[in-house]
Amino acid sequence: MQFFEIITLVIHIVAGYLALTAGAIAMLTQKGGKRHRAWGRLFYYSMIAVAVSALVSSFTKEIYFLFFIGVFVFYQNHGGWRALQNKSLVPNFTDWFILTIAFANGLAMIASGEVVLLVFGIISMVLVATDLRLYILTLRNKELPKKAWLAKHIGMMMGAYIGTFTAFLVVNIKMVQPYWLLWLAPTILLVPLMQYWTWKYTKKTLQL
Repeated sequence: MQFFEIITLVIHIVAGYLALTAGAIAMLTQKGGKRHRAWGRLFYYSMIAVAVSALVSSFTKEIYFLFFIGVFVFYQNHGGWRALQNKSLVPNFTDWFILTIAFANGLAMIASGEVVLLVFGIISMVLVATDLRLYILTLRNKELPKKAWLAKHIGMMMGAYIGTFTAFLVVNIKMVQPYWLLWLAPTILLVPLMQYWTWKYTKKTLQL
């Protein structure tokens, strides 16, 4: 293994464990509090390192699967963080660019026909459609759904966490068959929790 590949792998593993830990603590601490913001910030930057190192590895090792997942997770991580920085949800050039990349990536995942990529591709397209709807509403000066920014923040950050948690399970558990069950189990189990938190906290007034 070349030195560059080793460094990339080390960064990916260290960032993955940081994201796994920071994300869990952020979810369990008081939403809007200092600890939540601090751990959430660490999670965000750790996930950037996870996604970028995954993308680099996908090219050096020629693994298209890793590329698709890396883009998918990066899109959610960016979207969740961006919702905090831009609560009006008015898109800038970067938002449109990443949305376009996410759209193309989602189509490619669906077109692959691979079970895991197919499911994640459909989820990605739903997220893209939701973002597009919100962007169009803001550009037309229409009223957004109540606390749309908060719903997006929770949904996207949870989605990114599900991504890193899934990777942790897949790397460390080898005996589950069929293989796609382990890939999809965290999504099946954690999405209802994400929906509950979205419903719960959009009913409250949070200073995030």
